[in-house]
Amino acid sequence: MENSSAVTLFHPTLSHNKGRKQPAAGPTLLGQRIVALDVLRGFALLGILFLNIETFSGPAILHDVPMGTGKPAFVGWHAQLDLAIVTIKWMLFEGKMRTLFAILYGAGIVLLTERLDRRGPPGTALGIFCRRNLWLLVFGLLHGTLIWYGDILARYALVALLFMYPLRRLAARPLIILGLSIGILGGTFGVARTVHAPEVLAAERLRVEGQAALAAHRVPSPEQRAALDADARERSRLPAKTAESIREGRLPYVRSIAPRADTYLDSLIGYFRSGMFLEVAGSMLLGMGLYKTGFLAGARSRRRYVATAALGYAISMPIVLVGMAMAHAGGFTMAAATRWLYLPYTLEVVAGAIANASLLLLIIRNGWLAPVTAALGNVGRTAFSNYILTSLLCQFVFAWGPWKLYGALEYYQQVYVVVAVWALNLAASALWLRSFAYGPLEWVWRSLVYRKRQPMLRQQLA
Repeated sequence: MENSSAVTLFHPTLSHNKGRKQPAAGPTLLGQRIVALDVLRGFALLGILFLNIETFSGPAILHDVPMGTGKPAFVGWHAQLDLAIVTIKWMLFEGKMRTLFAILYGAGIVLLTERLDRRGPPGTALGIFCRRNLWLLVFGLLHGTLIWYGDILARYALVALLFMYPLRRLAARPLIILGLSIGILGGTFGVARTVHAPEVLAAERLRVEGQAALAAHRVPSPEQRAALDADARERSRLPAKTAESIREGRLPYVRSIAPRADTYLDSLIGYFRSGMFLEVAGSMLLGMGLYKTGFLAGARSRRRYVATAALGYAISMPIVLVGMAMAHAGGFTMAAATRWLYLPYTLEVVAGAIANASLLLLIIRNGWLAPVTAALGNVGRTAFSNYILTSLLCQFVFAWGPWKLYGALEYYQQVYVVVAVWALNLAASALWLRSFAYGPLEWVWRSLVYRKRQPMLRQQLA
């Protein structure tokens, strides 16, 4: 009985559409959706805002660590609260939601192309795959230049277009091994280049040696003196740089387009130049392999999900807890964050993402928290629309609207905005899906990909 219910819940072909004649090449029908993938996608969509809110709400000098912000963190009565929030973020959310998105994107590639290979003539899968990602690239570029420079859609589309299609036919085991290897090793290489780890750590070593020389009443070497001077200049410039960033972050919409576009395009180019794209490429390959094993559909044993979650958290959580403690003790300098948070970043992110997915799949498989998973599934089915909606809402609240809150909130107060946006995502998704089969942007995307206006009302697909 247990196995029967699991198959009915997760298998894509057991549905009320089973008897319908399927078009040779068309989008997934309602009853063909794999519930677990929608729930995971909704979870990732909501979770990623918990990190993105820091970029929406104000400037910072470190990645997802509140340093150099408009309102100083780790001070006053909320110092320990700030530390608790950033630690929870890194333990459960940081990087893990983005990685889960990439895993699900990889799974979606296999799901889409296998279905098209079965139903369509030769070449159909390649054409639709290319159009799907090219249109996502267009949407991503528009999102990144016109709305918010933190877009990830274009990055996923480019990685998929460049690498994924020929690799989709590999067996599950090679895909998983290749994905983990490229994601962890390549991702670590990319992170190290992005944060300029060798240069930062070398400068920190010279600065510490210079301070030690001064404390011992010795003359620092020229290199040590240069490092001390550079650190002093950077500290003295920080208040003015923060104020300038806040001013730019509050620009009216039209005036903000050009600088946002420059920032976004520079970051997109840097993403590939640095090697950071390898993290996403590895995660997509991992997602392909996990989908082929049935793992992402909840089709494996309870023991497998428990063991995978336990192993993932056993790797990720100690790295984060020790790293956060050491970085905090070091004053969250760039060197401290690089050594303790960024260099082990990809290993703990991949492990944590898999652990989060395993725990959620266990919950879904056992039927626990059914109202919560159903609500997450609604968000997952409209993830594209919710992603853009979230950017519009946050940009209006912090930059374009009358409040101009960019750089004005305390670190802990960002959580209030996150919860409010989550509530809107959950409510809007549930209400929309009462009448419509897909989110509005999902419908536009599907219609463009299949070169035909797609049915949108639920009754049209019943």
